[in-house]
Amino acid sequence: MALNLYIYSGLGNIIAIVDSVREDISLDAEDVLNLHNNKSISFDQLIQVLPPQDPENDFDVEIYNNDGSTASNCINGARCVAKFIEDHSLSVSKQLKVNTIGGIWKLESMSEENYSATFLLSDVIKPISISLEEINLNLDCVSLGNPHGIAFQDTNPEFDLLKIGKDLQKNSAFPDGVNLGLAHRVSSNEIDLRVYERGAGETLACGSGACAAAVVGVINKEMIAPVKVNFQLGSLLVDYNKENNMISAIGSATLVEEIVIEI
Repeated sequence: MALNLYIYSGLGNIIAIVDSVREDISLDAEDVLNLHNNKSISFDQLIQVLPPQDPENDFDVEIYNNDGSTASNCINGARCVAKFIEDHSLSVSKQLKVNTIGGIWKLESMSEENYSATFLLSDVIKPISISLEEINLNLDCVSLGNPHGIAFQDTNPEFDLLKIGKDLQKNSAFPDGVNLGLAHRVSSNEIDLRVYERGAGETLACGSGACAAAVVGVINKEMIAPVKVNFQLGSLLVDYNKENNMISAIGSATLVEEIVIEI
């Protein structure tokens, strides 16, 4: 069967999108892993866009990491979905309501390449201290659908993100794994961030990681929202409203290529 894959970039976070709105396609974890193992394509996450089961929503999505594991949230992916829907005229609305297993995305087209994704924070921050062979790690942990542990450098020494991120996936404190963010505070409203994503490794950008770092910064580090979160290839502007617990992230989403592959 021929599969059309639409490859997008959210600040370097590579998102493969499958159109299950116009095409009768259903993928599972094994399909995603097989696609990732295909040497001709590369992606961090794959998102399947589906017709909504609830008519109150505009679309449903299913999110996979490149190892075939499911994800409940992907904010870079959310913006890429907004651009995909706009590129293919799947909706006339600039404001969309999209259902994920982790909750509702509210997506909006802001300009030619900038999109916003807004969602509800339904968790509280939990401090966790973990002793590993190399380091004592102080994490502020919060779930945004996906579990995140944020290490600010002012309370943690420098560490090997790839090694520590991989080791944490086997730690009993995180039975479902964790996305590890290493944050450096630039100013009261700016952060530099690297993220090791469970199921994907270190990625060039992580939207939900940016949101987690910004929320931790505002609540625990006296930072001021909106917070600019810098990655290697660009930035996300993350706003957090303490009164209603809504998080919004604005940033770019661009089409990389469209490919057809046999599965």
